[in-house]
Amino acid sequence: MALDALRRTGGHRRGLAAELAREHGGVDRSWQRAVNEARVVYKREQSAEPGTSP
Repeated sequence: MALDALRRTGGHRRGLAAELAREHGGVDRSWQRAVNEARVVYKREQSAEPGTSP
């Protein structure tokens, strides 16, 4: 879910973890960890050359 949110918003923005916690339940801290992990994947996807699989 965190990775999908990053893709929808075009990258990280402040308050994303809190927004996900409100929408899907849970605590901000858990969502912050998920967002941090998703940011790594998102950055890898963005840096991949077009036409290659991430």
